[in-house]
Amino acid sequence: MIHLKKTFYLIAILLASCSQEKTGTINFREKDTSASNYEVFYESGNWDHPNYSKAFEFYGNQRAVIELPDQIAGNAQVIIPWRRRDNNPAEKDIIIVDTKTNTVVENRYILEINNEYGHLIFEPNNQSSLYYVYFLPHKSAGSYYPKLTYKKPTETQDKTWLSEIKLGNNEIADLPKAKVISIQSIDDFHSFFPMEVIATQEEVSKFIENNAKPYYLFPEYREYPIRLTDYLPVRWIADTVEVNGISDSVFKGEFYSFQIGVFSPKENLQDISIDFTDFESESGNRISKEMITCFNKGGIDLNGNSFDKEVSVTSGKTQALWFGIEIPEEIKKDSYMGNVIIEPKGFAADTVFVKLKVSSDKITNYGDDTPKNMSRLRWLNSTIGTDKDFIIKPYEPVKISNKKISILGREIMLNEYGFPENILSYFTPEMTGLKESSEPILARPIRFDVVDENGHSTQWEPNSYVIQQTYKSVANWTSNVSSDDFIMNVSGTLEYDGMLDYKIKVIAKKDIGVKDIKLQIPMQKEAAKYILGLGQKGGKFKNSISWKWDVTKHQEGAWLGNINKGIQYVLRDENYSRPLNTNFYQAKPLNLPNSWFNENKGGINITAKNDVVNVENYTGARKIKKGDTLNFNIRFLITPFKPIDIKEHFNTRFVHKYVPVDSVVDMSGTIINIHHANDINPYINYPFYNVDKQKAYIEEAHSKGIRVKLYNTIRELSYKSHELFALKSLGDEILNDGQGGGHSWLQEHFKSNYHSAWHATSVNDASILNKGNSRWTNYYVEGINWLAKNNKIDGLYLDDIAFSRTTVKRMVSVINKHRDSFVIDLHSANQFRHDDGFINSAFLYMEHFPFISRLWFGEYFEYDLAPDYWLTEVSGIPFGLTGEMLEKGGHPYRGLVFGMTTRVYHIYSPQALWKLFNEFDIANSEMLGYWVDKSPIKTNTKNIKSTIYLNQDKILIAIGSWSAEDESVALEIDWKTLGIDKKSARLISPEIKGLQNFNTFEINTPITIGKNNGLILILETKK
Repeated sequence: MIHLKKTFYLIAILLASCSQEKTGTINFREKDTSASNYEVFYESGNWDHPNYSKAFEFYGNQRAVIELPDQIAGNAQVIIPWRRRDNNPAEKDIIIVDTKTNTVVENRYILEINNEYGHLIFEPNNQSSLYYVYFLPHKSAGSYYPKLTYKKPTETQDKTWLSEIKLGNNEIADLPKAKVISIQSIDDFHSFFPMEVIATQEEVSKFIENNAKPYYLFPEYREYPIRLTDYLPVRWIADTVEVNGISDSVFKGEFYSFQIGVFSPKENLQDISIDFTDFESESGNRISKEMITCFNKGGIDLNGNSFDKEVSVTSGKTQALWFGIEIPEEIKKDSYMGNVIIEPKGFAADTVFVKLKVSSDKITNYGDDTPKNMSRLRWLNSTIGTDKDFIIKPYEPVKISNKKISILGREIMLNEYGFPENILSYFTPEMTGLKESSEPILARPIRFDVVDENGHSTQWEPNSYVIQQTYKSVANWTSNVSSDDFIMNVSGTLEYDGMLDYKIKVIAKKDIGVKDIKLQIPMQKEAAKYILGLGQKGGKFKNSISWKWDVTKHQEGAWLGNINKGIQYVLRDENYSRPLNTNFYQAKPLNLPNSWFNENKGGINITAKNDVVNVENYTGARKIKKGDTLNFNIRFLITPFKPIDIKEHFNTRFVHKYVPVDSVVDMSGTIINIHHANDINPYINYPFYNVDKQKAYIEEAHSKGIRVKLYNTIRELSYKSHELFALKSLGDEILNDGQGGGHSWLQEHFKSNYHSAWHATSVNDASILNKGNSRWTNYYVEGINWLAKNNKIDGLYLDDIAFSRTTVKRMVSVINKHRDSFVIDLHSANQFRHDDGFINSAFLYMEHFPFISRLWFGEYFEYDLAPDYWLTEVSGIPFGLTGEMLEKGGHPYRGLVFGMTTRVYHIYSPQALWKLFNEFDIANSEMLGYWVDKSPIKTNTKNIKSTIYLNQDKILIAIGSWSAEDESVALEIDWKTLGIDKKSARLISPEIKGLQNFNTFEINTPITIGKNNGLILILETKK
């Protein structure tokens, strides 16, 4: 049977001719859309958009242009074949506007409204023959998350006129008929033509009658993404002959994409299988079928693993299948024919014929430089940036010595069970380097205990222990231990940045009950001075915490640490899926881990006793069946990750706006962040429009010593993305499901099963939520690679993050490939809110911190809170990062206590401080924060903090007040350590425009610091 099928396909290929006319059994679809298939002309009317930033009412994005016969008196009628796709069109208003006077026709009556046509009667104005009929009028709250509804039908008619119409005093059939001149959209982007112009029920029935079969395949070109799911487009059935092929021209080296729509009028199609033949030419040249893929049937996930998907189609619905074929670079110029064989379970297979005419020319980058050609769909299955040996600076390879594993600034000592015996830090309190002696983080080894119903902890007996290193970036180990009742398999991983991951399987040997299962993390009290997580705002740890699981809270662990040593951990299981964040957590919250949650019996207790802070993670009692496996996953992050480079920090000065490059030079900026919603990066998280202008801007900046970064992340995706409908065909794999709504384009074209998101009103760019744990990650990393390679971007600006640390590792890998140095800065609005599940931004993004260059934590952060909050929530210092301020420009004095300023953005600018930094040469100074015991200058007041910057014989002193009162502050100065003669020293406050005036101070005299204010001083030798 297989040989007979192949013989048939070869015969079919031989019957095909080079034309697009009917040839044998193959009917190729015409690539261009013929206007003759449509009753009316479709065009763009190009009328004004509303002001999207404010609430508005609008006639809508779609209208019919109608014209009356000459010299009519009285009422007229019109039948508009609008072929619209929206649900319940009769529930939406109709507005008729006289084009001559721009006035609304009040007297109009709706005889019939359905998806196929509308039949209206109206009373024209005298001397006016041309009218617009708007059929999707709406009102919106406007702004960044618009709530938009369509206006219900209203009766504005004169009651007498209306009664005459309803009583039938005018014979409808005799009323003059207006002619429909065209169907217009507000612009090309909003047009329904051609793929959303629906076929009528009669047309569909006639097509099915002429081509009776249980299901239909509709081949379609990449230029016309399939958009309809609940209707068929006229384009497919205007010709009563069934089309079963496409014929197109391609380049050598191109990745060519195409589509097939699958539709069954009555049958549900299950588990559709797809096969291919080789593409062959009459002269015997061949393209292997191994070069073809169907994206809907599976691919490569974000972790580089292959996966398969089942495709099924509900009766009456259309499923788009997207395909891609890689044309070899060295293939011969020729015409090639191949087949796509589609076979739903329980039905006979059907075939689509694809003819490709390969030119003699080669295309670069697979055609990726022209995204509208959809060649970038291949990026969905990319594994770029997954080199396991890649290590980013300043990190070092992982080193193993017996059961000791060393990484940059930290060591982990493992015991015979595979758990940490101790964890050591070599970071200095200044956080600018490493020291020879270590500081312990743990007070005792980490324990994993199973407690029986009598309260006795299981005594584990080690069976095996293996540690190995396949790649220089990571160490792996496994251990197997057992007791009379359980087997425990421990799998551990330590990566070069400090990510320590455990996967623990506890397997019952018999039916048994347990009182508890506990993970005990006993920490040195000095290493647990501060806390983040578990519903705590960043600050000092205060003796004890008792916490329980709650799905409305994005909480799954804690960070306990000090400036130069600490641990973050989170509790998970095999069902973990990254939740949404940044306003959307409640829409997709945590999957509570069954092993730890245990029907709400689990929780966390943290207690301090003597010099130990013990973190007890417990599950509570449960019954376990013989052979059952409980999965306990724990991911640790050992902090800090890297030393702070003070010189790099102060020499990196952000201008966070799209302005002329010369303006940035004049501001003394060194790096430009190009946000979205501007001329060279107009659309959110899709920086592939206006790329030539973008490239020219970057080249000019580079020529003047300025670096340029782009806004680009995963969370929202612009509705201008070329691949949007291809992604929609994948169901909820990449795009988040949701209630729809939002911007009118989304409701009219995307229609349903999406989650509306940010709307950049200045460029009218709407977006929907996409997933950070999907194949879009592969596309995203490929896009960054393209931007770094072709447009030479110097990094990225991440506006919150919806993806894993693995994705960030891939990002830095591909940028590093093209740039000697780069910057990735992370902005976050405070996530410690109900909508975000009360999680600290620093806690949420700590897994990404090893690969981030700078923090910009701003909106909603509480800059009025204590220094401990600033230190843990905003500064980044305990993690080896530096930060900047955002909210209302921040607090210049408090900020500089942590090395922070604002950046040039909106109406704010730190240029005056930058000027001081240049004069002082702060980039070459040594920073000693108030937390450093050896700092030679301290304040004597609890709520006044000072950080100093030592630069040879001069010292900049940043003083910040958290006091609600004016304070008289005496500086405690260790002159011997400073190496400055007190008698020859002078103390001044330098003039900083817009911040403070020049002044001199007596060295021994207390200085008044205003409440919640501060002062910047310079101590230097008299000239």
